[in-house]
Amino acid sequence: MDQIRLTGIRATGKHGVLDFEHERAQTFVVDATLFLDLAAAGRSDDLNDTVDYGAIAKGIVAIIEGEHVDLIEKLANRIAGMILGFPAVCRTQVTVHKPNAPITVPFDDVSVTVERSRETVDSPSRERSSEHGQVHHAIIAMGGNQGDVTATLRDAVRCIDGLPSTQVTGVSPLYRTDAWGMPEGTAEFRNAVVSVDTRLSAAELLAGLQRIEASHGRVRTDHWTSRTLDLDIIDFDGQESADPDLTLPHPRAWQRAFVLGPWLALEPDAELGGAHAGSVAQLLHETSDRDHIDEIADDWMVAGAQDPIVRDSDIGTSADDVDAIDDADSVESIDSIELPEGTAASKAAAAAAAKPGPASRRAVISLDSVSTDAEHQFRQAIVAIDALPGNQVEGISPLYHVSQVDDYPDKMAAVMQISTRMDARELIGALESVSSSISDDLDLDLVDMEGVVRNEPDCMVPWPAAREHAAVLAPWFDMDPDAKLGRDPVAFLLAMAPDAAQVGMLTDNWIIGDTL
Repeated sequence: MDQIRLTGIRATGKHGVLDFEHERAQTFVVDATLFLDLAAAGRSDDLNDTVDYGAIAKGIVAIIEGEHVDLIEKLANRIAGMILGFPAVCRTQVTVHKPNAPITVPFDDVSVTVERSRETVDSPSRERSSEHGQVHHAIIAMGGNQGDVTATLRDAVRCIDGLPSTQVTGVSPLYRTDAWGMPEGTAEFRNAVVSVDTRLSAAELLAGLQRIEASHGRVRTDHWTSRTLDLDIIDFDGQESADPDLTLPHPRAWQRAFVLGPWLALEPDAELGGAHAGSVAQLLHETSDRDHIDEIADDWMVAGAQDPIVRDSDIGTSADDVDAIDDADSVESIDSIELPEGTAASKAAAAAAAKPGPASRRAVISLDSVSTDAEHQFRQAIVAIDALPGNQVEGISPLYHVSQVDDYPDKMAAVMQISTRMDARELIGALESVSSSISDDLDLDLVDMEGVVRNEPDCMVPWPAAREHAAVLAPWFDMDPDAKLGRDPVAFLLAMAPDAAQVGMLTDNWIIGDTL
């Protein structure tokens, strides 16, 4: 029998018997071998004749990050069941590693290996296989009020459609929503609703949505704040659940016009269940904020479609609109990171502010430092970069440790993604000024900028050295598994990087402060 092997798939989840393992995420690593007949694929060179192992890898991550289990035996069972949900796979062997298991003696690893096949369909071990064979219908609400919101929502729809065993079946018109009930001056929101068919469980779908939020710069603090992206499951097969991690249907959907309005436009006969059950049309009529929403575009998912109401004045750059990562309890306020007059950063900021509003581009920036205070420096830099006019943080990678050779000190590294209205040269100058204003140890580099190729001594984009630096590639891959540098997938470049063994993830929640 032919084989496809996936090794070292890494994600964090809250699995284990001990109480603290229910609350604190830890790393799990999965190896999976798929047994199938690849003869047809070898002849046809057609993906339809094999299995999409990228979708299986995403499914493994979704299960690890999803619903809690006590035993890794159960976790391995669920993963095996999900894999056997792909018709081409006849048999699978799954190994789950728990490298940080709470054992009081020295050890290298703890792992469990299970082997499952279609012939064991009646076995209890196939518990998750049948679940993943069932197609569920879900309604997901989307919203945001920071950065290029329309572009963010558009990308989020594509990301949702890219979740394993998930298909977007409908997208509502785009709505403008007053920041009703929030402080005066809060930027207005953009909202929409999508419908999906999925084989994921509700918990697995929620985990996938939260990963998409995080990849777009969302940091969850409280309900009543500005945010880059908010994704909520409103309805899942009409199910009712009082689980505090995922209450179904969404407990406040019945009173939110910015959910009900788009949902009604998408599904005119929709019904909401639960304690406040009723037709979506009637519930919308009874909401107190129904006069605070307006439909602004029904073709907003089309590339290049314009949102005539989105203006710089709507999505402001005031102190109130700084991304949620600027939490007063975890990072410095922007006032504490003043850039001296006449520096490249201040000039770039002034130039960006004076521009009539050029299209934003996505840019990837690497951060590294040999300082023992590197984590603190990175948070300062992220806040400073986000505060430059025309910039918006969209994603922040986990924090990595980099082992150096030849007596060089070890360092820490991370990667961030922003949308920016600066050109490449302006942004490079701004990064140099930000780094020098914080510490001589801090190094900020522009790794890549959407649609930009420059080969000048002081402006090289993409950054050539990044192709062989795992300190850049590893955090970038964690932040965006589908990222490419030029035409090459970052995942491929990382696998080939000569220093891949020298990097290791420290933590994925360092941005909230005081994690090490």
